[in-house]
Amino acid sequence: MKTAIPRTQRHVREPMPASAEDTAPAFEWLTAFALRMRSESESEPILSAVDSAIQETFPHYLTDVEVHREVRAATRAHWFGFLAVIGRSQFEARPPAEAVNGARTVARRGYGVDMLLKTYRAAQRGLWRYITQVLHQQIPDPQLRGAVLVIFWEHSTLWLDTCLDGIVAAYMDEREHHTRNSDAQRTEIVQAILRGEPAPPADSPDHLAHSMDNVHVALVLWTDPEVPARYATGLLRDYAAQIARALGAPPPLLISSGVHGLWAWIATSHLPDIAAVAPPPSAHLHLALGTPRPGVAGFRRSHLEACAAQRIATSAQNSGAVTAYQDIDLVCLLTGDGDIESVRALIERELGQLADRSEQGARLRDTVFEFLCAAGNIDAAASRLGVHGNTVRYRLKQAERRLGHPIETRRVHLELALRCLEVYGEQLLPAP
Repeated sequence: MKTAIPRTQRHVREPMPASAEDTAPAFEWLTAFALRMRSESESEPILSAVDSAIQETFPHYLTDVEVHREVRAATRAHWFGFLAVIGRSQFEARPPAEAVNGARTVARRGYGVDMLLKTYRAAQRGLWRYITQVLHQQIPDPQLRGAVLVIFWEHSTLWLDTCLDGIVAAYMDEREHHTRNSDAQRTEIVQAILRGEPAPPADSPDHLAHSMDNVHVALVLWTDPEVPARYATGLLRDYAAQIARALGAPPPLLISSGVHGLWAWIATSHLPDIAAVAPPPSAHLHLALGTPRPGVAGFRRSHLEACAAQRIATSAQNSGAVTAYQDIDLVCLLTGDGDIESVRALIERELGQLADRSEQGARLRDTVFEFLCAAGNIDAAASRLGVHGNTVRYRLKQAERRLGHPIETRRVHLELALRCLEVYGEQLLPAP
């Protein structure tokens, strides 16, 4: 389909055909309405209704933290921009900077322009549904209500159609620039790997110059919206490079995830200590870390973990500047980021050498499990196992040697891993 997008970024509304006397009460009502709605608390229900309408059309926005955040910022900016002109018979419509940034992020993620347009149409439906209900509740006079509905519909449609010219133009410019950029091919290769396709071999022209055989630490970095988009990428790239140096690694593999976001992978020949990662140099920068994992599977898994950590960091009030998945993995599992592979990873990490498939390993796991179920009572655990209390003590010491730490150090994580193993069986143990 051929796309011809005019680059108009403003439009002066023509006077309505109805007389000023007929429309004056409606404009007065809309002016008073706009004044009330400029309060964040008053506008939140409307913004939430629009957000819900978008999510009904595109549920995956919920799992894409950065795109969802940009879409919400664009919705809010549109609404407050529209409120500033809603009570006027003539007005100028210009796409807010947040909406332009959102379009650029959608382009960088490889989404089609049809998704951008459908998102705006879904938002328009959500707004119209909500406003129709509000007006029926607040305007008992059917004549006034009808006049307000007509003006609101005409103004909102004109606002959207005019702003979309500039928004789609920004999308097309970003898509064209991204296609010409050498980063585009690298992004396509990385996204293919994340989908489960094999990584290009080292002698391939598509090789990423990033060793897939090493241990990988995935990073998801982002800035607050108030950081100008033209500065955000540079700040995030510098911070990612700083982290790589701190972990004794070569420069990271970097992929732009949006105008305020960056995906990165650090490859090391050793198991890095991610606790050594320094906080970002600015309060407006944020970092989510996956756990270090080897090979192509580790490349994917660590990224999924970093994205899960980002979701928690952007939705929790108590999150810090750096959020590591290994510190919040149980929260992630309990709030929607869990799958069978996440459980398998939890078991492998928490049980360590206690996760072997030998008869002795199974016996030690059973002993630790019964000990935990008995709230740390050795006699009760011995009774449940049908052995002497000293046997339980001996096995617990053996188990702690394999774990590398006292049972109490990671009690909750350890018990959860053992409970998952009890349900699923040995299929979740690491391959021998």
